[in-house]
Amino acid sequence: MTGVLVVGHALLGILFFCGLVGRAIVLWRAEHAETIEAMRTLAAAARPFEWIVIRLGSVALLLGLAVAIVQGRPFLGPIQGGHLDWLFASILLLLTVAPLPPLVFLPRGRVFEAALADATTRGEVTVELRAAWRDPVTRAAHVWELVVLTTVLALMLFKPF
Repeated sequence: MTGVLVVGHALLGILFFCGLVGRAIVLWRAEHAETIEAMRTLAAAARPFEWIVIRLGSVALLLGLAVAIVQGRPFLGPIQGGHLDWLFASILLLLTVAPLPPLVFLPRGRVFEAALADATTRGEVTVELRAAWRDPVTRAAHVWELVVLTTVLALMLFKPF
């Protein structure tokens, strides 16, 4: 049973990471598109990656916690009488990403969707839409998300402490 959980967690984690990278590539292409039609097409192409990120990230995290519990690992580190190790550090890092959807991605996504709808109605890429694509807070949140997940992946693979 433990082996199945470990493999499931690893596969979902890799798929989640691929979803993050895939989404970033497609959205970067959409941001730099010349026409509203191309932007809309590429934004739609990013939806399956977004689905992977939203759905599988939570499942991968839950499977990771299940693996830790089954293996008897104190995943809460010092709080459970354990020590600061890569697992506890990973959980702390992941907690920094958890507030991003409700505080950044959802509200700023609504602003983006309104700008996209307006640009679609006008039939052209508007200044507001370009600004929504380049929103510095959303961009920083996406970069942080990728940095955290890359770091967590490295911690899981190399277990430096």
